[in-house]
Amino acid sequence: MKKTGLKAPIEDFLPYQIDYTANYSKSFRREFQMKYISSELSADEFGILHLIYDDPKISQTDIGKYLFKGKAHIGKMLNEMENKGYIKRVVDTRNNIMIKRNEMTEKGLETFKLASSKMVLIKEKMDKEFTDEEVSQFISYLKRFRKTLGSIVDVKLK
Repeated sequence: MKKTGLKAPIEDFLPYQIDYTANYSKSFRREFQMKYISSELSADEFGILHLIYDDPKISQTDIGKYLFKGKAHIGKMLNEMENKGYIKRVVDTRNNIMIKRNEMTEKGLETFKLASSKMVLIKEKMDKEFTDEEVSQFISYLKRFRKTLGSIVDVKLK
């Protein structure tokens, strides 16, 4: 039964539970990354490796969109990853404009493969806990939640 009004405990509010889960998920990513993959790379830096692996031509702007970070912040992260030896930034041209393209180094590829093998731990646990139909339904609920909030205030993510 739905509790109405603001007298219900905060834990009973859907927005609180979604925020709590988002923060929990970020902390989980960070701890999982340090325990199973590398303490040298942040979870966002591993995310960048994953994006580069999936699309070697991905732009800095598009990386920022996936990670909800600005282009300048991503640029600093890419420079740091290059300094650590995970990627190599090369000058290229696209539509007659000079751009920096990111290439994964051997160290980056080895780290990505190790991480992928460890991510199976998460996938196996989730597959035991949730059916494909439940995951699909949950994603549908989250989209509906965002759409509902978006009908009140127009939100733009980076």
